[in-house]
Amino acid sequence: RSSDLHSTGFTLRKILSFFPQDVSLAFAYGSGVFRQSGTKHSQLGNNMLDFVFAVDHPVTWHTMNMMQNRNHYSFLKYFGSKQISNVQNNFGAGVYFNTLVPCDGKMIKYGVVSTDNLILDLLHWKTLYIAGRLHKPVKILAQSENGTLHTALLGRSDEH
Repeated sequence: RSSDLHSTGFTLRKILSFFPQDVSLAFAYGSGVFRQSGTKHSQLGNNMLDFVFAVDHPVTWHTMNMMQNRNHYSFLKYFGSKQISNVQNNFGAGVYFNTLVPCDGKMIKYGVVSTDNLILDLLHWKTLYIAGRLHKPVKILAQSENGTLHTALLGRSDEH
């Protein structure tokens, strides 16, 4: 059954393959990934899938992603990847979201955060947006060998 396949993570990793692979961390979360109380198993496949991608170089990542997935972006695509990265890094919680994106027969949304901002949030609770999200169930799809990020994810700071 497709809902069983969905729950295995195969679908999530397949969707990840539609994006530039230069990520330090990729995870999925929410009701499309984890069954919520009161949700029938058959309804799980209809829920939006939510992703966060942490990237070392947001301008480069957005440039590559706009070449592959230009239609995912709002009107900001006309200002280029540098401006998208400026919005991402300087406003709100430091995350740029593309929402209501059809991908491989599913509806998804995905946020892009710089690895540095993610580490700041994990270690110093800069906004608690992504750090707070990571206190709930998530499915890790990809993780680089970044030692600082790994340490931050474990909740330790080398500054003690």
